[in-house]
Amino acid sequence: MKVKNRTHKLLMVILVMISFAVSGCRKVKDISVTSVELEAVSPQGFKGLNVYVAVGIDNPAFQIGLEDIQGTLKYSGKIIGRLAMDPFIVQARSAEIYHLRGLVTLGEEATLRDLMMLMDAARLNECMVDVSLKARLKNGVAAPINVKDIPLKKLLDSTGNEQK
Repeated sequence: MKVKNRTHKLLMVILVMISFAVSGCRKVKDISVTSVELEAVSPQGFKGLNVYVAVGIDNPAFQIGLEDIQGTLKYSGKIIGRLAMDPFIVQARSAEIYHLRGLVTLGEEATLRDLMMLMDAARLNECMVDVSLKARLKNGVAAPINVKDIPLKKLLDSTGNEQK
């Protein structure tokens, strides 16, 4: 149960970071993640999980396509996990729920012991997150967005979620 909760929070953090990252324009700054619900988790081999999540996004701005969505979770300089999400389009001037799929894989340097240590909320709060994606406008213009070394604790606190 705790693993699902942690995966849920990590996905929420990454999605919130995506909305922060595309905030170059006044209306884009008003884009907000209104809800995140973990719908399902299924194993993908021995080192991965398929995650299915429903994300509510309120977008008062123009249509934005998000693609090449990649994320990493780091602890003590070591990559613990990687996330790759399917691309999706945030519809213009809408408040919708998007059903998204992602793949979470164990980092090459990570061990099962590293993952077990993250069950402790204090250690999880010491993690750093990197996210990269490409935001594409309806007219085809795209811009890469990279956010590095964001403290996971700061992101969890900014979404209104607290460690349990």
